[in-house]
Amino acid sequence: MGRFGRFLLASALMTPLFGTGCVEHRRAYAWGPGETPYYERWEHDTHRDHIDYERRNAEDQKAYWNWRKHHHD
Repeated sequence: MGRFGRFLLASALMTPLFGTGCVEHRRAYAWGPGETPYYERWEHDTHRDHIDYERRNAEDQKAYWNWRKHHHD
């Protein structure tokens, strides 16, 4: 194995050591039984008519999840 190969191997082995300290903590939301009240509140707070989430366009769905990340359980 040449110098470059050893460098790649060392980099691959060390990446988890350096990568873990910089990871931003993010919360992943998934639709579950408790999500409906938040969705209904979002519709009310943003003055939207009720439409099932699945029928909303991608822009509205993104707006909901942006709102939702600031309204924790």
